[in-house]
Amino acid sequence: MNTNIGILGRKIGMTQIFDDAGNAVPVTAIEAGPCLVSQKKSAATDGYDAIQLAFGEKTPRNVPDSVIGKAQGGRARYELLHGRTSKPLRGHFFKVGESAPRAFVREIRLTPEAAAAFEPGQQVTTAIFEKGQFVDVIGTSKGKGFTGVVKRHGFTMFPESHGVHEWTRHGGSIGTRKPRHTRRGHRMAGHSGHARATVQNLLVAGILADQNILLVRGGIPGPNGGYVVVRKALKRG
Repeated sequence: MNTNIGILGRKIGMTQIFDDAGNAVPVTAIEAGPCLVSQKKSAATDGYDAIQLAFGEKTPRNVPDSVIGKAQGGRARYELLHGRTSKPLRGHFFKVGESAPRAFVREIRLTPEAAAAFEPGQQVTTAIFEKGQFVDVIGTSKGKGFTGVVKRHGFTMFPESHGVHEWTRHGGSIGTRKPRHTRRGHRMAGHSGHARATVQNLLVAGILADQNILLVRGGIPGPNGGYVVVRKALKRG
């Protein structure tokens, strides 16, 4: 299990930069942080050590100033502005310095020593990374919808001659006379993509700290605008 520190972000898209030798390097731009530490867990109270990171402020409600001015107390004003968020989440983020609710929340498991450096309300930025180190990127792959066995599992197609006709992309036999039913786990057509995916050991090619952008060499899971988790690599330093 990866217990290295990480950050939450959003995939912007792919571009290219040039290294010192003048070679074009394909990179993915990630808007990484700043992330709010919205909760801290410890082995003594929760059974494990972790911090909860939150990214991407939700747009508050458009409430007239005259209505906000009539609210009794800070909690009432907070409820008016952030009424689109569920009540449990409003209470959760209100306890962290009355911060605005976030759209993307994930836990980062850490060692007790690493978790001791963070407290609720703290900000995590791209400063935790350095150019030249390796990271693991976790995201949700692009959804492909309902696909057949050729696209979903890489099955070989039937010959397109000798009387095959419309069966060229079918899966073939799905069972035998015994046990007289299709076995569980048999590869068939169905929903493809839109699943958790991790790409390991990607090089940090550049950091634009003033814009909170990481430039990671290569591609990462998901569409542009998709949320990702970027952690220091488990297998490489």
